Amino acid sequence: MRWSLAAGCRSGCRITGASALPSVTAQSPHSPGPPEQGHGGLGQLLKDARDLVPRGDAAVWLALGAAVLLQVAFWYLASPGPTLLKAAPRTLETALQAVGWSAALLILAPLVIWWGLGRPMGILGLRLGDWRLGLPLAVALALVSVPSLWLAADWPIFRATYPWPGAWAGAALGNLVAWAGLYAVYYVAFELFYRGFLLRLFEPLWGLRAAIWLQAVCATLVHLGKPWPETALALPASLVLGLIAVRTRSLLWPVLLHFAIGMTTDLASLIRQGWLLP
Repeated sequence: MRWSLAAGCRSGCRITGASALPSVTAQSPHSPGPPEQGHGGLGQLLKDARDLVPRGDAAVWLALGAAVLLQVAFWYLASPGPTLLKAAPRTLETALQAVGWSAALLILAPLVIWWGLGRPMGILGLRLGDWRLGLPLAVALALVSVPSLWLAADWPIFRATYPWPGAWAGAALGNLVAWAGLYAVYYVAFELFYRGFLLRLFEPLWGLRAAIWLQAVCATLVHLGKPWPETALALPASLVLGLIAVRTRSLLWPVLLHFAIGMTTDLASLIRQGWLLP
């Protein structure tokens, strides 16, 4: 990839993602090595564990550990854990629980951690950004996705999954509008965590290119247990959403695109099942 991502980065990041870790063959003062004389196995293991965290970066690495726990909790408590592990029914109550956990785990907790790190909130993409690029990209990609989403909604695996509130979402126009508003909160949470918090947390450690890939891998892993076509497409979709967030310097456009795809899936599923304004 010859073009530079620097135009979409305003935090002084290194684009190459070159590693600062010592060479495997060259010994470093802080690199794990053979046990020193007089050190027990447990003592040496603890020393090696301390050496895994670069000096001066402890807070960032603690934040990364917290991010892992937040992702696991999100999968288990919000989506798709309750449906996959507990066979939770598709009702308004379970949908509200999923959205509520998403807001707590992917919005509130990351913002508190980010504030604790002393990082500027603007880096997360909480702004309009380059709308001349973001708006046409979001509209074009959403329109391109509509035919495939309509076809996918006829698959039993999608009809059994979406929409989260089940038939309630299409029972009345007010229900549909209310669900759209709640679902938008979920997509704000998802994009803030992956294309904002995680991407910008990874960036100073390994560079912007690696950060885009790593957030995409994490976002793909949290799709495990959802319909397999959705999981299979999560990696390329997450890469595209990450690039849009970087290029536009805003989360607004990934949120709108992701929300448009999700809401179109729900509408298509409601129509296919005869649940839309019966």
